[in-house]
Amino acid sequence: MLKELGYRELLSEVASKKPAPGGGSVSAAVGAFGCALLSMVCNLTIGKKKYRDVESQVNDLLTRAEELRSRFVELLDEDTAAFNRLFAFFKLKEMTEEQKREMADAERACIEVPQSTMKTALSGLEVAAELAPIGNKNAISDVGVAVACLETAFRGAEFNVRINLGNMDADTREPYERWLGDTGERFQGLVEQAMETVKVELGL
Repeated sequence: MLKELGYRELLSEVASKKPAPGGGSVSAAVGAFGCALLSMVCNLTIGKKKYRDVESQVNDLLTRAEELRSRFVELLDEDTAAFNRLFAFFKLKEMTEEQKREMADAERACIEVPQSTMKTALSGLEVAAELAPIGNKNAISDVGVAVACLETAFRGAEFNVRINLGNMDADTREPYERWLGDTGERFQGLVEQAMETVKVELGL
């Protein structure tokens, strides 16, 4: 499993001739790093006298960040598994009706897995937006990097959703496209909210 590889091995897997792991799994990995940074900032805040008043809140944020990091790690493998399942059908010269139905299920999974990555990134940005104004100010740059990671995770997963929607008919695409529009607005608002604090603290 990809999640059990060291980072050098994972990079080699991504760089290989195999089509997966690709952008979807990389998006999940980057999201996991973003949440790991949020956890680090929480840990650098907890136990400090200066931040005693927000310690309970930061503890809650730490729990959320760790749960999201774990979810991203699972998505790292789920994305590659979804692609490999679909790719197997492309090798068939002819398909039975049952195989056609299974392929349709595989196509939906290739949309729903990166969609889950987007949702997880959105939840991570909610943590970042809440943590930025109350976390350890000496680590505010790390919050900024975390936001950048989560932004990449979200956009990368969105690219994967959109390319796979290209195989769907208009009626099937419509609810997904509506969701993408609504979620994109929420995403942009959270990025701006979190980065506003980062920029102020860094004098940007």
